[in-house]
Amino acid sequence: MLDVNKCQEILERHFATVTREEFLANLEEFCPEFIAAGIEDSAADEFQNTAIYQQAKQESKLEIAPKLLKKGLSIQEVADILELDVHLIAK
Repeated sequence: MLDVNKCQEILERHFATVTREEFLANLEEFCPEFIAAGIEDSAADEFQNTAIYQQAKQESKLEIAPKLLKKGLSIQEVADILELDVHLIAK
């Protein structure tokens, strides 16, 4: 049976770290019809603008924040590095 939570975790981890180039390479490998149609740039841009991509990206950053704080970085430094609001890090 498909574990929805596990799938979500995998997708969030992947999309939090995948670069534009990696995304396009995956798109070419697994969905060559997008590349053949010449829409790879717009497909990648569209995907990165989706709510799920943005949410996964932010959640991944929030998972990293406590680790950076434990390493001795200040809340402001962590917020700057992760490009997040200081109030989110303080929570």
